[in-house]
Amino acid sequence: MNNHKLNLDFAQAALEEYRETLDQFSELLIAENKKYNLTRIDSPQQIRVRHFLDSLAGLSILDELSKKTGKPLKILDIGSGAGFPGLVLAVVRPQWKIISLEATKKKADFQQKICDTLGLKNATILNGRAEETAHHAQFRQQFDAVTARALAAMPVLAELSLGFVKTGGFGLYWKGPSVKEELKTAQAAIKQMGAKIEKSAPYTLQAEDAEPANLSLVICRKTNATPKQYPRIFGIIKKKPL
Repeated sequence: MNNHKLNLDFAQAALEEYRETLDQFSELLIAENKKYNLTRIDSPQQIRVRHFLDSLAGLSILDELSKKTGKPLKILDIGSGAGFPGLVLAVVRPQWKIISLEATKKKADFQQKICDTLGLKNATILNGRAEETAHHAQFRQQFDAVTARALAAMPVLAELSLGFVKTGGFGLYWKGPSVKEELKTAQAAIKQMGAKIEKSAPYTLQAEDAEPANLSLVICRKTNATPKQYPRIFGIIKKKPL
């Protein structure tokens, strides 16, 4: 498994290129957050770094995958909250198709408002649960990549997400400082879902008005079809992880 530090140059460049659109995103997030408590990060500088730059951490990996496939990517973002990383990826790569799956209706509604305001024609918002949606034929193993940011522990996350990914595609997972311990406990689940860990890449985010955040991006490659019985219902996934 490759553990080289993640290069954020692609992310920084995209952040600058789409600054105006992302500033609009930030303004709407701050305004709506006062009503709906969408995020604990609510200053423009922290939103720019801890939400937008962080959401773009995997951009170079996804760009490389797009080059290999020779076509625009089809990506599913699960548990996307206020739209991270899915809608940020939709902003900076308008040629890609992004589907954002969010179980909480107020957050899904906010994401739709972002799409309408910013004119994101390449993003679709779904209000639903991953463990149910993964069994629908139109979503089952139909995506080049699935993304999930700070959603669940890796054994749970693997089962919730990898059934969406085509063989040869990627699962990209934004994780915190405990990533090594999570990966040790997730090996069996990732293998059972038809994937393997390809890389865990550390990186650091530094906003002007906050302490540095030491994070990692975990990349899993789908090598085989996911068995039909997975994912199980959420209560069982949580109680008895693979």
